[in-house]
Amino acid sequence: MKVSRDMAPALTHFLAGATLVLFAAGPLALRGYLTRRHLWLVVLGGLWGLFPDVHYVTPVFQSELTAMHDSRWADLFAFHYTLDQPPFDTRELLSIAASVVTFVCAVAVFTAATAVGDRDSRGRPPRYGLLARTLVFGYAAGIAGLLGALVVGGTLVWTGRLELVAELVGRESTAAGWLVLIGGCVVASAGFASGVSVLNRRWYVLRPGPSLVLGVWYGLGVWLVVVAFAVPIWMRVVLDLSRPVPYLHVFGLVVLGGFGAVVGFAFPLVWRFIGPPVAGLRS
Repeated sequence: MKVSRDMAPALTHFLAGATLVLFAAGPLALRGYLTRRHLWLVVLGGLWGLFPDVHYVTPVFQSELTAMHDSRWADLFAFHYTLDQPPFDTRELLSIAASVVTFVCAVAVFTAATAVGDRDSRGRPPRYGLLARTLVFGYAAGIAGLLGALVVGGTLVWTGRLELVAELVGRESTAAGWLVLIGGCVVASAGFASGVSVLNRRWYVLRPGPSLVLGVWYGLGVWLVVVAFAVPIWMRVVLDLSRPVPYLHVFGLVVLGGFGAVVGFAFPLVWRFIGPPVAGLRS
């Protein structure tokens, strides 16, 4: 099937906006605040993602809107500017497929959150206990990972090292660097959250203080495994670049220690903030 070059980006932008809004609304749905308002979230999110393209149809302010569309300010609308850059704009079918898959995932997560939040007068049905825990865990780990990625990414941008992250996957753009960094930080945050959740069954460590200390140690462990050994081996085998093993990168040690501190401090706070007020959910 042939896809129009004009239609593909519009569909991608619409689904990107709808996906982000659904994911962002998940914690509210967990608490039962969004009953019977689901479809409007998709519409409003999609229009938000499409807004920078309004310069194509508006009879007024065309020059101003075009300038905004072509600037990084457009990223305030569901990363509109980034999605208009390579490789997204040069691989339309792939970008559409990815946006559809992520949208379906967002719908599934939001539907599950709504099921937890839609409680009757007798309280939340017991069968949603595991589902609620899973959703709160996922959101807490994801948000903590994003906060850690912002801290690490900001430090790398400030020191001019973000492009080095993109080079690990054979790219050179800032957008690729952010994608690799965010993905890695969210995965690392999920690993930390899993470990803390296991430890919390025996010791009460799901608190900002103990979790922060564990987070720092976890960040140092990530540095030892990833930076000192995995990265130089990857660069030597995949990219044919020589690096010593172990690669004792002091700057990376400091950055990942800070990442661990942010994730360790944020995870229990986000867990308690977004979790439904149900006995046993926050233990």
